[in-house]
Amino acid sequence: MYDNFNNYGHQPLFAIRHAKPHAERKRNFTHVYSKSTLMKSAGLSELLNTISRDRLLPRLREVAKTGASTEAFSLTREYSMDVVTAYIYGIENGTDCVGKPKEASGFLSAFQTALEPWGFFASTEAPWLVGILGRVGINLISPSVFQAFDIVQSFVLDLTTRAVTTMGSDRDNGTASIGILGDIWERLGDLSETQKTRLIASDMVDQIHAGHEATGIVLTYLMWQLSNNTEIQNRLRDELRCSSNAVDSDLLYAVLMETIRLFPAGFGPFPRVAPRNAQVAGFSIPAETIVTASPFMLGRNPNFFPDPNSWLPDRWSKVNADEQRQMKQWVWMFTSGNRICIGEHLAMAAMKQFVADVYSSYKTTITTTTNMRQLETFFSIPADASLLLQFELA
Repeated sequence: MYDNFNNYGHQPLFAIRHAKPHAERKRNFTHVYSKSTLMKSAGLSELLNTISRDRLLPRLREVAKTGASTEAFSLTREYSMDVVTAYIYGIENGTDCVGKPKEASGFLSAFQTALEPWGFFASTEAPWLVGILGRVGINLISPSVFQAFDIVQSFVLDLTTRAVTTMGSDRDNGTASIGILGDIWERLGDLSETQKTRLIASDMVDQIHAGHEATGIVLTYLMWQLSNNTEIQNRLRDELRCSSNAVDSDLLYAVLMETIRLFPAGFGPFPRVAPRNAQVAGFSIPAETIVTASPFMLGRNPNFFPDPNSWLPDRWSKVNADEQRQMKQWVWMFTSGNRICIGEHLAMAAMKQFVADVYSSYKTTITTTTNMRQLETFFSIPADASLLLQFELA
């Protein structure tokens, strides 16, 4: 599976197969990504407000003035990249993709190319075949994929190294950064500075990749659906404007959960290795068997989601709390258990803030028809990798 994933000589958290070393590494991140930490974090609130106030909203004001179409699939990934790198490294050391989209296009493109579908399949499911044929000059994976990985790894290592340097200066000056890097750094104990930097960067390749792609995909499909459903878009805007805390809007939550259910950022299947012999639903599963589950399929269980292929946000408000809790268990984009996505709560906070900031002030409409069918790849992006929208002040 993911055994061959290696960054700077270290396996990232998601690629660690066995439970004990995975749990030990995960402890470095559990606290800083926990829901309680994020909810109490004045730094996160300040970070999200800064990115919206100083970057996102000024950009939308300019495009609204001109009436030009905006590439929403790029915008959502730019926003998500800025949020995740600012949370990790501090806003002064993170990216400014929303403010400088042309400068960001190169490395954002590299992140997508690095997970080219065939290359990802071959490297995870048949690495032995890739290696054998490579020795006789037959390349199963395009050189562009390896070039993209080089760009991604260089980009993340540069971010990490710069932030480590700044962190040292902050200590000397008695100042503190908003980013979580310092907390992770302290948890790595007595490792050398080089070892700590490379170990953190290895995990950041994965966390930055998943953090900006997954959040960007969900926000893109959310904007697509709202742009196709004027009545729900208007209701959402009214509720956001009337709320004392827009991110806690019930309709915003419903719109977000319904989008995650119907358009998960990754279809899966997400593999897991059975640690011991087990019986599941009458089936015998021997130890070391690879088992998988698909968020795409789980979210379409008609027992919990009547008319499962339709985008119906109101289904989330027409049920009681227990029924809603059951529905949420079948929305599996972030998975569950010990291997749950550690960035789930950060992603939800970022997406809520984006939707609240955009739709409290702007109306979106689709200007050009693009193919929005999700590709059956690790990150299930739109087939045309594009969504062209017009933003108008509402």
